[in-house]
Amino acid sequence: METEREFRNPMDELVVHNARKFLGNPSIGIEDDFLAAGGNSIIAVRLGQALREELGIPRITGVILKNPVLRDLSDALSSLVDDET
Repeated sequence: METEREFRNPMDELVVHNARKFLGNPSIGIEDDFLAAGGNSIIAVRLGQALREELGIPRITGVILKNPVLRDLSDALSSLVDDET
């Protein structure tokens, strides 16, 4: 399991925390693939809803499925948040 200091930024921590929660696996890390770790479209929708509530940006489910490696998902979401501000 990764510690807080191993995250590159707060978005990494948010993404990994939620992925762990929805996948039910506390050992998921920033380098893990959401789909390979057991994620599917239904879990992606739930994860997307949680992230949307936290970040205030729409249509996250597609971003999750296009960026299944959590590091890449964090980067894509950071980019979307930057675009919204």
